Amino acid sequence: MDNKPKLPRHHVARQKLCLRATTDYWVNAMDGQPFMVINKAVDPGMIKVIENDILPQLEKRLPTFVNAEELKSDPLLHRFTLVCDRESYSPPFFKRMKAQRVACLTYHKYPGENWPEEEFLPYAVTLSSGEQTQLNLAERGHCLSNGLWVREIRKLSQKGHQTSIIGTDYRSEMIPLAVAMFAR
Repeated sequence: MDNKPKLPRHHVARQKLCLRATTDYWVNAMDGQPFMVINKAVDPGMIKVIENDILPQLEKRLPTFVNAEELKSDPLLHRFTLVCDRESYSPPFFKRMKAQRVACLTYHKYPGENWPEEEFLPYAVTLSSGEQTQLNLAERGHCLSNGLWVREIRKLSQKGHQTSIIGTDYRSEMIPLAVAMFAR
């Protein structure tokens, strides 16, 4: 008798086969250290896992960084920030998280045309590893398709490529947000 759990099959491109599969979602602290892992037998997608599994766990495990009075008095204040890959890009998701006072930071899936290079300024930054580097950054406000205003921060590479991130953290300085995303 086979005692192995029945796992769904998932196409594995590198092997060109449908194999039994699970997906791990790692949640790390800002210094990159693992905080927790969520394992799913079926991959429902990052947004569903964040809302149904990760957020409830974070709300149980994280200390209260901001009290209810502070949240009530400042509508732009958030309890904590989620820094995620491009898969979490969803204007409705950002709006739901903002309503729960959770800031989101992710890559912008549809950044549009490049910004003029004159908008970018060099900033000396220190990465969580202690390494110091320079990032050429610019920032603007951006209105998403559902009317939600977000911050858009772009990094200009030496070759002229622009990488865009968007976020609903309206209080933090630009440099720590850029470091959190671009130094992952």
